[in-house]
Amino acid sequence: MRIGIICYPTYGGSGAVATMLGLALAEHGHDVHFISYAVPFRLRGYSERVFFHEVDVSGGNYPLFKFFPYTLALAAKRGHGVAGLVEDEELTL
Repeated sequence: MRIGIICYPTYGGSGAVATMLGLALAEHGHDVHFISYAVPFRLRGYSERVFFHEVDVSGGNYPLFKFFPYTLALAAKRGHGVAGLVEDEELTL
């Protein structure tokens, strides 16, 4: 399967769980695509079945929040959003 995992790259919590799950899936022969604003901290080294796609959270000057809303940044990833990435990479739904 070709699997996409959206996660936070931070220490502990859901980002750690998502990364460990993705790495285990890759060890079992699946292609795993991580989608986040930075490389997850537990994603170290190189694996031929693991891919990283960066989400730009800068979003310019957004006065309400310190960072552009993450969900909106995910939707706008590379101009066509996560849905486009799913199509481009032929991820399994």
